[in-house]
Amino acid sequence: MREIALATRVKNKDIIEFLHANIRAKLDFCKTIVTNYSDNNFSYLLFACEDNYIEPCETILKEIIIDYIEGIYKVNFIKKLIKNPLCDTLAFNAYVKVLSLFDKGTDESALNKIILFNQTFFIDSFLEFRLLPLKNHWKNLANLSSDNLTLFNSSTFVDIIRFLINTMDNEVYKVKVICDENENFSIYNMKSKNDKIKKIAECHSALELITNVLNSCPNYVDVYLTQDIDSEAVSFLSNVFSSRLKIFTKRVDFCDKS
Repeated sequence: MREIALATRVKNKDIIEFLHANIRAKLDFCKTIVTNYSDNNFSYLLFACEDNYIEPCETILKEIIIDYIEGIYKVNFIKKLIKNPLCDTLAFNAYVKVLSLFDKGTDESALNKIILFNQTFFIDSFLEFRLLPLKNHWKNLANLSSDNLTLFNSSTFVDIIRFLINTMDNEVYKVKVICDENENFSIYNMKSKNDKIKKIAECHSALELITNVLNSCPNYVDVYLTQDIDSEAVSFLSNVFSSRLKIFTKRVDFCDKS
């Protein structure tokens, strides 16, 4: 049986909580034993798997750590460095998210090479030291952006986001966004035209919806509303994706539409 330990300083236990939630959701098939605990200095996440599941378990664990770095750590890192003239607006946060998606493939390739599970994997020191080459690259990206932001306004941010999205490689064929009666959103994606839809997120805020859709880099977006609602997030996404986004306002079976 293989055992792996992840650790962070107690003040950063939210990282362990993120990893724990995702590990439990994705590693059931590996017949893993997962537990976590804290002492005075560190929070730990421990899991063990049978020998014949070592390789897939380590692959999934690495993917989860990369998801955290790319989806949360990198976004916050870039956001802190950019001199934002518009404060904490929806457009600015979406812009930072799109900026963080650039060179995603390069980042993932580099991270796959340096994330190694030997003894205890100390996440804090990994982020502070092993990640330095990537962080220097992100810093250059943020500085270049900051040099030009003083001329921007909200509409300019949307124009730039649209341009960046249109130049990126599409991750999935289509994203489907379903709004319920309480104006909460469920997001599904189709990796290819004939693929089955897969639920990827539940969203309870405009920013959460926008960042999840942008993160998928879809070719097309379908939005299903059970009634006419004035949604800031849907309007924003419609501006970004233009003719690639369709809105359906009648009660329809979204599973039947491709």
